[in-house]
Amino acid sequence: MKILIVDDEPLVGLEISEYLSLHGYRCLHCCDAEEALMHLQTDRDITLVVTDLRMPGSNGIELIEAARDLAQFGDRCLEFIVVTGYTGTEEAISALRSGACEFLEKPLRQAELLEAVKRAERTIVKRKKEQEQTDNLTQRVVADGKRIDSLLGSLDSAYAELTYCLATASEHKDPETGRHIVRIGEYAALMGDLLGWSERKVEMIRLAAPLHDVGKIGTPDSVLLKPGKLTELEMRVMGLHTVVGHKILSRSNSAVLKMAASIALHHHEKWDGSGYPEGLSGQNIPLEAMITALADVYDALRSPRPYKDGMDHATVRDILLWGDGRTEPSHFPPHLLHLFEVHHEMFNEVYQSMRDEGRNEVKNQVSSI
Repeated sequence: MKILIVDDEPLVGLEISEYLSLHGYRCLHCCDAEEALMHLQTDRDITLVVTDLRMPGSNGIELIEAARDLAQFGDRCLEFIVVTGYTGTEEAISALRSGACEFLEKPLRQAELLEAVKRAERTIVKRKKEQEQTDNLTQRVVADGKRIDSLLGSLDSAYAELTYCLATASEHKDPETGRHIVRIGEYAALMGDLLGWSERKVEMIRLAAPLHDVGKIGTPDSVLLKPGKLTELEMRVMGLHTVVGHKILSRSNSAVLKMAASIALHHHEKWDGSGYPEGLSGQNIPLEAMITALADVYDALRSPRPYKDGMDHATVRDILLWGDGRTEPSHFPPHLLHLFEVHHEMFNEVYQSMRDEGRNEVKNQVSSI
């Protein structure tokens, strides 16, 4: 078992790490929640976190909540032990409510820590066995689904699964309401048609692109609906919606949802390599994801939100083609931008024909430039 020790006192973290290593555990340690979350994102062997409660920046409870969201949709077992020098009933209750399995006080007694680690290890082993049983059942369901596909036709089956996913997502709060996701599918289908795709492939991206942000159902409301600026840790949590969306959608064998899973994972990558979650660049990014990214940026800039006004078509066109310091042409494939430049009026036609009713739109929309 691999253990991550998080303590803003390096000597304390090193001491705990060395002690647990002597008892056969693989350990690594860091000094803050932000670095800890980075380790958890990149090292799936970590199954137990021993964390201090009060640290500069994000505290131990915030780390546990962020890590829980990372594990929730990642088929991953994670347990947490909180260690603190500040004793208090409220702190203990908060730690246990956030998901900690143990709450230990400093000065830490090594034997007590070891017993807590062993209890956590038994819990992890039990949960892994339960997960294996669930996975075996899932495989049987997938096998049955293949037989259903052969009877109903793969596209019809994919559409049914897609409807289910959208219905699930609609039950959760999301600041992007209205017809945004429907328009994303129409923009994406338009680009596919302009690229000369087959009719079937165009219909696939029309269905797949609207699911690009389905992973936000795993983002805590405290982050997703926060009115102010996000902290660095909250930004990392928000960015996890790409991974969560991929996990949700990649379980399906349908071609549509396989495309949707790829879009969900990669729609925040950028052509110049400055995106996330993997920092891919150029042709390493799936084209369907780049198409969806362009469509998403166009519609986000056009659409009014409670915190901003919408922009007219001409302004958004210029931002995509020339940049504004935040959105840059280097973020998108040159050949997609060229298609957009030649056919940008068609994007405006989609937006105008599917505008959200009841919203305060920008006056003097430019329909033909």
